Amino acid sequence: MKMTQKHSKGIVPGVILIGLGILFFLNNYNIDIGDWFILGIGIVFLIAYITKKKTGFLVTGLILSYFGGLIFLENLDFINRHLFGALFLTALGAAFLTVYFIKKKLGFIFPGFILLAVGIYAVVIKVVDVGQRELWPLIFMLLAIAFLSIFALEFRRLGYRPLIPALILFVAGVMSFMTTGGIITPDRWFDFLRMLSRFWPLLLIIAGVSIIFKNSGRQK
Repeated sequence: MKMTQKHSKGIVPGVILIGLGILFFLNNYNIDIGDWFILGIGIVFLIAYITKKKTGFLVTGLILSYFGGLIFLENLDFINRHLFGALFLTALGAAFLTVYFIKKKLGFIFPGFILLAVGIYAVVIKVVDVGQRELWPLIFMLLAIAFLSIFALEFRRLGYRPLIPALILFVAGVMSFMTTGGIITPDRWFDFLRMLSRFWPLLLIIAGVSIIFKNSGRQK
């Protein structure tokens, strides 16, 4: 075990030195290394993760690799510059989700799907030839899909809890699309909110009933 740890500690700096050596060697022959320097550092961190199995190396390596890949593709004119920010959010979400699927750590699934949803929304807003006033409710629908995906993947650990924000966001998205489409007027919104304000004490009643049922179940 000790020999393995010593072997791993020796490999990591060796890999870093090899990577830096290759980069500077290419630079001496006037080969531009700026485009993929960040990508190379990210790959070094990923190699370090393979040898040391530390989550920090994996997270850093994935973020730098995805970010460096975007820079490389942008400089090759495969990606429009005005899409870079939106694609970076998407790549950041993809990096967190990759960590979740590899390590099965619950803390990475929420930022992963949420950032992915926000990034996709930002890309759609910039690509689709429709005004933002008509498409802004799409963010609610994408976030609803994000929480629905979390529910599907983590039902055993989270139960039905992710369905609550998914349902709220879906309803908000539908009603927002109906508002932008002229089906629901602002006056109807105010009437609906007034009606809800009369029924808010029901939340207290529901909370009290749930507490009573939980306590009665524990006593049994």
